[in-house]
Amino acid sequence: MEIELKAHARDREAVLQKLRQFAVFDKSVSKDDRYFKMDKDGAPNGHITARIRQEKTADIDGNAIQEKTFLTYKKKERRVASGGGALEVNQEYESALDNAECLEALFADIGFVPHFTKHKDAVGFYADTPCGKAHLELCSVPPLGDFLEIEFVTQDDADESQIAAMRAQLEALVTKCGLALEDIEKKYYSELLAEAGIIKF
Repeated sequence: MEIELKAHARDREAVLQKLRQFAVFDKSVSKDDRYFKMDKDGAPNGHITARIRQEKTADIDGNAIQEKTFLTYKKKERRVASGGGALEVNQEYESALDNAECLEALFADIGFVPHFTKHKDAVGFYADTPCGKAHLELCSVPPLGDFLEIEFVTQDDADESQIAAMRAQLEALVTKCGLALEDIEKKYYSELLAEAGIIKF
């Protein structure tokens, strides 16, 4: 389970400086995502989606560490607080792939079609909180701009009190990075890309 939010980071360098003051560097990563969809009655937007991600990671000096390919399927839930802040509570299923072409052939045969692509360059950090380690990524998502993504990942289902506590810690990290709670984005990247005319649902 992922408990996460993202906020607009309009001054990337200022946020990066804040992160370096209190968080521990994890890695730099480049992510190329290809989304596939299949029509399904009752599903959000009338279809289900799956993602194939090609990921390249580098250390703090920019030296390549590894390249990996993943299949990811998420069951997403968006929760908007009374103050307007949005939180995602997602069940994520992920598996490493040796051969993405095999999966793409299966997708084509069972009815999935290419939906859209997304590129993301990110610098990752970890920070300790009362709810455990939070992962923070300062991301560039063209053409949308820069975002700070923060998440907790738990192996077990979190109850409502735990989710509320994690929300509080996520929001505290947003402000610790010099951003306002009003900078938290309610929409998914796919919705923002659709608004920008990049993709169609």
